Amino acid sequence: MDTEDTVPPLTDGERAELAWLRKENDFLRVQRDILMSVATGYAHDFEAVLRRDGRHHH
Repeated sequence: MDTEDTVPPLTDGERAELAWLRKENDFLRVQRDILMSVATGYAHDFEAVLRRDGRHHH
């Protein structure tokens, strides 16, 4: 049988790195979601301030 196309199993080091990367990825996804919700909140607040200021000037 030709075994050139089969992928060799991961080494312990690769397995550990993969586990670490998955953990890091989950952590970064959570951080991104938090930052997005904070940024969205600030954007809404900023728009409200702009609208409020706009009324005073006109």
